[in-house]
Amino acid sequence: MEMSGVDKSVTLAGKTLLISLIDSPAPSCPELFMPSPVPPTQDAPRLAAPPALDPNADPLLVGLPKQRGYGQWIVSRMCDVRTVLTDPTTTVDMLTPKAMARFMSQQGVTLEQTMEIVRIVARAHRVPNDAERRDAIAITRLFQGTLQDLDMASALGAIASAEGRTVDVMADLLRPILGACRATALAIDPELGQRVEDGLLAIMLTVERHGPSDLAPVEPLARAVMQDLSILEKTRGKAREMPITHWIFPAFLALLPITYTSVSMLAHLAETPELQETLRARPELRPGYIREVERLMTSIRYGTRQIGATGLNLGDVWLPPRSLVVLDFSAANRDPALWQEPDTCLLDRPRQPTATFSLGPLACVGGQASRQFLSLLLDAVMQRVRVSLPQPGAEPDRLVTQWSITRGYRLCRLCLSTR
Repeated sequence: MEMSGVDKSVTLAGKTLLISLIDSPAPSCPELFMPSPVPPTQDAPRLAAPPALDPNADPLLVGLPKQRGYGQWIVSRMCDVRTVLTDPTTTVDMLTPKAMARFMSQQGVTLEQTMEIVRIVARAHRVPNDAERRDAIAITRLFQGTLQDLDMASALGAIASAEGRTVDVMADLLRPILGACRATALAIDPELGQRVEDGLLAIMLTVERHGPSDLAPVEPLARAVMQDLSILEKTRGKAREMPITHWIFPAFLALLPITYTSVSMLAHLAETPELQETLRARPELRPGYIREVERLMTSIRYGTRQIGATGLNLGDVWLPPRSLVVLDFSAANRDPALWQEPDTCLLDRPRQPTATFSLGPLACVGGQASRQFLSLLLDAVMQRVRVSLPQPGAEPDRLVTQWSITRGYRLCRLCLSTR
């Protein structure tokens, strides 16, 4: 890491924090999920159909929209991402469920619980002001209200020691804190809530590993999640008026990207002790750092949309009707047309909207909650502990995420010591 200016810029060492090889198998049916990465050349406007994208290892490249096979495109410039997301005819409704239902029909298979969950996940609140989206906003506000009373400094101090303690910040710190916040906000059993979150992630990973040609292993996982949701429906203390399935995104899946981004931030602080001390001594620089964490360390790499019936003009490229578009949020967040030195963490960078929480009227409802949590975590670290890299050991200190759209670490061991 290099410091430049007046303690206001930190140059990331390449992209080593953000790019590492994934250890999970590629989906067996890549056309159902993600196309391949855009090559570094601009002389191949139409790409073949290679393996699926790997959000941890794919290079972050910004350029013209690229066609991949018939009717599929990948978009990386911020202007194009914004145009696709704000076009009123663009949708994602039922894209994945329709593809899965087609495969299942061909096989004569009926997997009711699997399809119930996949329909909810794939829809992703794409209709403004419908009941599901309104409920997601209500759940998120309950979560934000809980964050206001969160004593994160005490939680950090409880797991640190004066000599320094090596912990997996994902398992030992962030998941317990976020799980407890969820349990308090919704008045539910914390272990049951965590079990639902783990079950939903297991479903997503299993669908990707097996593809629609073999969904039988998914059904028992889906059945277990639906059973746990039924228990929650009977025992929940808040938001009792809304369908329990409306909790899936805001109460469970939405906490995953917050966790992954928080882990990446802690890892970055451990790798940059000079920056850590600067932020500790100068609290006024912390909001700028949180904005750069949002831009550079976003854990949701890709999103998908389907173009409407009339097509969409991006200026340089016209996307035909019903095209499937993959939006590269991480690349768009490094678009040099908007950000000078896009790979550099600049604490005094002028404000610019990022693609991290999507854009337009259907943007992610949890953006403010994520920023709030990251700010609380950063302030608590500055107040109570120092974060550093552990001594090398026989076991790996980091394991990357497994879901095809998420970046970051599912295991990250760091050393926490009291100040």
